[in-house]
Amino acid sequence: MTLPDPLFVEHCTGLDQANQASCLSDLLLASPPAWLDKPMLRFRQPDGSWKAWSRIRTQQAVLRVAAWLESKGIKPGDRVGILGHNSPEWFIADFAILRLGAVTVPAYFTDPAEAVQYVFDDAEVSIVFVEPGEQQQKLADYDKPFLAFRGEGESLASIAADEAWEGRLRAVCPGRDDLATLIYTSGTTGHPKGVMLSHGNLLSDVVAGLGGVAIFDDDLFLSFLPLSHAFERTVGHFLPTASGAEIAYAEDVSTLLRDMPEVQPKVMISVPRLYEKIYAGVQAKMAEGPAVKRALFNLAQKLGAERFELSQRGESLTGFKAKLWGLLDGIVNAKLRQKMGGHIRAFVSGGAALHPAIAHFLLAADITVLPGYGLTESSPVLTVNRLSLIKPDSVGPALPGVELKLNDDGELLARGPMIMQGYWKKPEATAEVIDSEGWLATGDIVEIDEQGFVKIVDRKKEIMVLSNGENVPPAVIEQHLVQAPCLLQAMAIADGRDYVTALVVPDEAALKITWRQSQKRPLPDNWRESREVYDWMLQRMHIDEHDLSSYMQVKAFAFADEEWTQANGMVTPTLKLKRRIIMERYADSIEALYKNSDQGQ
Repeated sequence: MTLPDPLFVEHCTGLDQANQASCLSDLLLASPPAWLDKPMLRFRQPDGSWKAWSRIRTQQAVLRVAAWLESKGIKPGDRVGILGHNSPEWFIADFAILRLGAVTVPAYFTDPAEAVQYVFDDAEVSIVFVEPGEQQQKLADYDKPFLAFRGEGESLASIAADEAWEGRLRAVCPGRDDLATLIYTSGTTGHPKGVMLSHGNLLSDVVAGLGGVAIFDDDLFLSFLPLSHAFERTVGHFLPTASGAEIAYAEDVSTLLRDMPEVQPKVMISVPRLYEKIYAGVQAKMAEGPAVKRALFNLAQKLGAERFELSQRGESLTGFKAKLWGLLDGIVNAKLRQKMGGHIRAFVSGGAALHPAIAHFLLAADITVLPGYGLTESSPVLTVNRLSLIKPDSVGPALPGVELKLNDDGELLARGPMIMQGYWKKPEATAEVIDSEGWLATGDIVEIDEQGFVKIVDRKKEIMVLSNGENVPPAVIEQHLVQAPCLLQAMAIADGRDYVTALVVPDEAALKITWRQSQKRPLPDNWRESREVYDWMLQRMHIDEHDLSSYMQVKAFAFADEEWTQANGMVTPTLKLKRRIIMERYADSIEALYKNSDQGQ
């Protein structure tokens, strides 16, 4: 197998670990002796300090909890639920279930009780590990037994610390073909489907991932995406475990700006929303700052972009430009990197396409971001940019062991050992997406360049068609719109219509700054109803959309009255828009946008 990462030789321990594993628990339990006393799981204690568990302590905890599960009658193949925030207890529960040969069924901690119980009922779980408090309340009227992560009396934490369970596990390790987990797709419509991933599926993706991006045993990951999602589970959970790296758990996505400088992570994975917020925050700050500060920032970005392009060819800035870059980097970029902990070696972006402008902004600031792509059904990662070659407008080339091709309409098809076994109890749905030769239909329309780099065009099912027959990819338009620091979120509308419109969620604080910078006066109090503000905003949209075809540009828009969140049901746990629900919620506003058909001319 050819591994394009030139750092492969330096991280072969982790790759060997994953290649030789017969099941996922081997990633933890068959560790090299040199790793046993290293810190492995770091978490914040109630007093605000950070504490770390060693790998050997984590191993002991996993084997004790697996023995306890076995004593409760849980057998290989039985399903066991997990409900809670990312934590050492989540990690231990998962690896204990996997070591026993049972099947982990995670539920999203952001979901309401009925959605959580649907997942556990559909999977027919025998028992649930649950975080005490709000999450446990979701099981208050549930008829399956559960064990709290921690608390008074018997808990996962107390069992993990109880030496009485030492050496009592009798079950043999499962095999690579055995079912390891059911991960329920968050889905934007209807009930989620349980994706069946085997030990071999996930191990293959770990091997592929390590073949694409080097991970070292002194790396530190900061984990904050839900572990119930395949992206975090594979790349932020199994992969660092295979590599001897340490995992720190953020309390919540809202604590990231506090946690990053304290933890000083080297690797982080995230969906594009984090990078969009960083970009919007910097843009708003520059708009508010003095002209000289903006000039320095723009010069640093220009020189940083040139430096990045040279680095892709193995070259460097020289002479005066090199000296100027060193000065500007210390003045402009160093503070931003310090807010991220100052030690970031790589951000990995997935879950949705990252706008190239945001990737270019980060790379020009000497912040490495590696856009990638995958699906729950593929364990999940299929492609990622490499540290040695980054194309910011792409999601990278295929990982080692992944085959890609296009069907007649440009849809990406993928094949490899990481492709799922199928959908749980849904053979017809499985047959719709995996053909007789093992090719998975991803549902994404893409382009592939001569070097094999994949560029996402849009979701096949989400491509909209205007009344004149023009195809409109909404995600492309939305990516352009949210470049503006005064917009938090945007949703394009076009299907069956004469022209494109949008619903937008404004960032009022950033809007006030941007307006004042542009108009030299305060934002009107009635800005939501102001025609002047509306026209100014539409003009800004057209500037951001300058490289889109005219028929794809927004002709009218309406302000949403609240941010779209998981709490109000407008986005999935991975922050993808629930388009149908948003359309229903704002039906009157949308219809008002089309009352004047002349706007589309």
